[in-house]
Amino acid sequence: MNIDAVNKFLLRNAVVKEFGKNVSTVSACVQLSAKLEEQGIYLNPQTLRRFFGIISYSGGYSEYTLDALARFSGYRNYFDFSNRIAENNLSDIFEEASNANDLESYWRLCENLCRKLKESPELLPTVHCKLMKYPLARVFFMEHHPIRDLICTVYAQYFSEYLKFSPANQAKFFAYGFLFMGAFLSENEELIDLYFQKINQINLTEDVNLLSAGRKYGVAMMYAAHTKNDSLFAETFSEMLKARENYRSASENSVCSFEYSVLEHLIFTDRFDEMKFLIENNTTRKFNVKEFVPQDRKENHDTVWDIMCGYAFSKMADAEQAASYLNKVNLDRLSIGWERYYTIIYHLAKLNIAADQEKDELISEIKKLVYKTHFTYYLPLLK
Repeated sequence: MNIDAVNKFLLRNAVVKEFGKNVSTVSACVQLSAKLEEQGIYLNPQTLRRFFGIISYSGGYSEYTLDALARFSGYRNYFDFSNRIAENNLSDIFEEASNANDLESYWRLCENLCRKLKESPELLPTVHCKLMKYPLARVFFMEHHPIRDLICTVYAQYFSEYLKFSPANQAKFFAYGFLFMGAFLSENEELIDLYFQKINQINLTEDVNLLSAGRKYGVAMMYAAHTKNDSLFAETFSEMLKARENYRSASENSVCSFEYSVLEHLIFTDRFDEMKFLIENNTTRKFNVKEFVPQDRKENHDTVWDIMCGYAFSKMADAEQAASYLNKVNLDRLSIGWERYYTIIYHLAKLNIAADQEKDELISEIKKLVYKTHFTYYLPLLK
């Protein structure tokens, strides 16, 4: 029987809590094996060394091993543990006083939780709200892993839940920005107006990072283009250019730039000159600052940039430039929760420059993705 990364992480935490000390050495495995034996549970130290990652091991674990460790942790068996773990152990996993050196583990844990939620959306009501009260969950699960593919589903309500615990301007731009995109892609005019107004009322304070600052201007320009308010668009673009200079240094140290964040929104408009400006003047990363963000997230952002640029040039009817970006795209590099969102845009870009005989297949693929995401905004673009 195999154990996935999420349950492996959770079961490790449950065993450590019951044992009362970390299991990170050979001697700790010997001690744990002895303590298990006192309870009539027989697991040799070698098995424990594999389970706790002290020695390299990529295989699965027997049902006996999983049931034994689950019983030691206070559950009837591993099945009982799996059914109850999300509710019972979240506080232990995301407690405030966590080991700062284990940030990558939290990153991967949340990535796998996102994968589970995407595969089983019925878990959302039982898991997601419970996560929001834990500070590390809000950082890793929401801020670092927003599931774009689900923003037109019940998932959107958890941005509102997130805001109950995160009232800072930075958090407001993050949450309202995604809520605005969900409203826009589901063609909900009332909510489009509401979330634009929410964002428009928030000041750009020092705590706001480059991605959220880009959302402030990107949302305003999307709204201006959508409502055909040329003066608002011109005013916002001018303000954005001034703010851009303040985020140049941050862009040089980040996996993606201020221009990237603005372009994420501008591609939904027909403002070709402004899109071209952002692409041609994108601030590239100059410094490889050591951080916990895995390399595959950088690959994801690079892939998204190529998709956005390809889509922008396809809308400008510049097939050569569009193809130069789209030919670099490997959709397998998109992060969990980003795949459908950006695959639709990729296929639309291809559709804009495709030969007639290729268009039916692309339209069919886009419609399948729209059905799964509820991004009905795209359907009129296929006629």
